[in-house]
Amino acid sequence: MTKQRYLDLLAAFQTVRVMAVGDIYLDEYVHGAITEISLEAPIPVFEVRERRYNPGAAGNAACNAASLGARVTMVGVVGKDGNADIVRREFTARNVDVSGIVEDETRPTNTYGKWRAGGHNIPSQETWRTDTPRPTMITGAVEEQVIERIRAIAPEVDAIMIGDQASATISERVLAVILECAKRHKLTTVADSRGRAGFFNGVDLITPNDNEAALAAGMDIVDDPSLQEVGQRLVKVAKNVMITLGPEGIACFAADGTMEKAAIRPVRAVDVTGAGDTVTAAATLTLAAGGTLLEAAALGNLAAGIAVAQTGVVTVSNAEVCDALIEGESASTEKLKTHEQLRAVINRLQREGKRVVWTNGCFDILHVGHILYLQDARKRGDVMVVGLNSDASVRENKGPDRPLVCEHDRAQVLSALECVDYIVIFDGKTPLPLLEEMQPDIYAKGGDYTLDSIVQDERRVVESYGGEIAIIPGREGMSTSSMISKISGKG
Repeated sequence: MTKQRYLDLLAAFQTVRVMAVGDIYLDEYVHGAITEISLEAPIPVFEVRERRYNPGAAGNAACNAASLGARVTMVGVVGKDGNADIVRREFTARNVDVSGIVEDETRPTNTYGKWRAGGHNIPSQETWRTDTPRPTMITGAVEEQVIERIRAIAPEVDAIMIGDQASATISERVLAVILECAKRHKLTTVADSRGRAGFFNGVDLITPNDNEAALAAGMDIVDDPSLQEVGQRLVKVAKNVMITLGPEGIACFAADGTMEKAAIRPVRAVDVTGAGDTVTAAATLTLAAGGTLLEAAALGNLAAGIAVAQTGVVTVSNAEVCDALIEGESASTEKLKTHEQLRAVINRLQREGKRVVWTNGCFDILHVGHILYLQDARKRGDVMVVGLNSDASVRENKGPDRPLVCEHDRAQVLSALECVDYIVIFDGKTPLPLLEEMQPDIYAKGGDYTLDSIVQDERRVVESYGGEIAIIPGREGMSTSSMISKISGKG
């Protein structure tokens, strides 16, 4: 499939309406430090410095679907307590409609906590976890209220996304009503279950990981033949099956019995928590937007790759997936970028909190003055981007006899430097349009400039968005022009 096809699908996510149904958790992340030993007992004292909250389980899938661009309504059950207020607040902050949530005063809101602490010069580590009692399946009046919400919302959506983490919301009756509504209103149905993937008979797609799929099929996955057998068994339950395989990608089993694999985009995984919810959300929106099963897996893989590169449960935005798609699979190995690719790279880096340093020049004959300057500039931030004047641009600035080295060879030499992270070639006499577009955090200029002698239009642009201009001292007498004069015998 072409890149444009995936971009069109991502754009179509904005029109998709989703009802998320399933178990709702409140994930609580507490960060702090161990400061002393208690005077009352031989236990450490945890000094709380930050609390963060996220909707978890089916709630995380709902938030991911909303972040990817869909209009999402959540249907599930919470208690009548303070944590229910928090989870509603967190849903609302993430643009998820909470009108479908049912309150059950006989149970607490499912809450799962992770506590992390460090000390002076000691890295943060997890110290303990908290949880509420495992919930039981809804029954009686609460089940009826959930069913009423599903029937009321179904005519207004395009897809129903089911999240079954604690097996406490999707009863047999609830599933029957979901399938009945889906048939009546022609809705896409996607289910993700931690322990009951085989329960969702008749849905359009189930998205278990390899362990969940093996449990549902009653056999282990140890190689490709056993994977094939598990997939064939599950495709008799759901119309389509996507088995997530971690770094091995996703195996897609279609209703016609065919199997294809979607490769994963290589990333350094930091935390895989919630990645399955991200895959489910992206797959649901892709199918609802008219995409194929393989396209759903490809976009699910791309979104999950963004999620696992960050700590904790995160929601992945439509813009992030677009940027990753544009940046391309070679982003981690090739430094030379197109303008479009570089914009996506800088967007990602700045979302991650990285400070981007920009400098530009001809770098016609690379010499020690260049090296020292680039190394010093790189220390001002986290990532160095070099704007390289094209051959036409060098001729405009330096005259018809320059450059001595063509633009692609100059880029190749720069790419060998450890201090240079990314390179982009530009045609203009100045990098002004790129500064306006990329908005780097730091604009580095050589020591032969001052704030008053640099191109003032460039200065105004950088200062207009809050960027910093750094003047980097140079080495006296070192320039490409002086080297050329010396070589030619004129210096």
